[in-house]
Amino acid sequence: METKSIPCRFQILGSDGEEIQMQYLIPMEIKFPFPTIIVHGFKGFMDWGHFPWVADAISKRGHVVIMFNFSHDGTAKESPSEFTRLDLFAKNTYSRELFDLDKVIREVCDSKQFKDLKLDTSKVNLVGHSRGGGMCILKTAEDNRINRLVTWAAMDSCGSFFGRDEDLLRQWKLDGVSYIYNSRTKQQMPLHYTLYEDSLIHAARLNIPNAAQKIQIPWLIIHGEQDPTIPVEVAYRFKDLNPQAQLFIMKGAHHNFGGKHPLDKTADYAQIELLTQLTADFLEKD
Repeated sequence: METKSIPCRFQILGSDGEEIQMQYLIPMEIKFPFPTIIVHGFKGFMDWGHFPWVADAISKRGHVVIMFNFSHDGTAKESPSEFTRLDLFAKNTYSRELFDLDKVIREVCDSKQFKDLKLDTSKVNLVGHSRGGGMCILKTAEDNRINRLVTWAAMDSCGSFFGRDEDLLRQWKLDGVSYIYNSRTKQQMPLHYTLYEDSLIHAARLNIPNAAQKIQIPWLIIHGEQDPTIPVEVAYRFKDLNPQAQLFIMKGAHHNFGGKHPLDKTADYAQIELLTQLTADFLEKD
């Protein structure tokens, strides 16, 4: 079954009026009623590595799949796979991402096109990777429009990203900006201190463990056994917090489940295919 994108790419307005780049994948034969939204992680974007491959494979099974870039992920319409807008990246916060995710869900649920295709747009499925997985957990706990949740190596804390070095935090506040190195692009990527302030001001809303406990819909947790970025213990903790969730630990997998950017023959396609199969099978359960 072949897929087609209608439209190929388009934009909606997200946080601070900045553009969210979106794409729909619509199969020739739609077999499942709920649209599925894939949410990228930190220093990521919808075209990163194996994400398009996974999205296309899921769509070929009869799912409508939505991909998007957060408004402040650092990419732009003209360069959707490059970090050319570090000014936006610097200003990003967790609250901005939750705002963007809500806008994307609203766009999908209000879509006349999807209603005309006889989709049930009262609810959507969320699939999130890493930081995107954490955002999906938070959103699912507060939003009754979510039908099913799949998280790939989801983070469990907005605050732990900053560490506990008080001297570094004080210097960050004094400078107003800190930098994180991107080993792939060789860029020093700026982060404004407002990111840390956001995690403090909105600590209750951004409490991922509390949100995990509140989730009552079907939830599949997938995590790599050898994840060096977010330890596998995080996945076990989610399972303890929400015993009804399903847990799958992928043996030998790291944080990206065999994927890399750009995607080439050195990627682990066995892991990518397993990730795709697990995700699609779960979305298709009665």
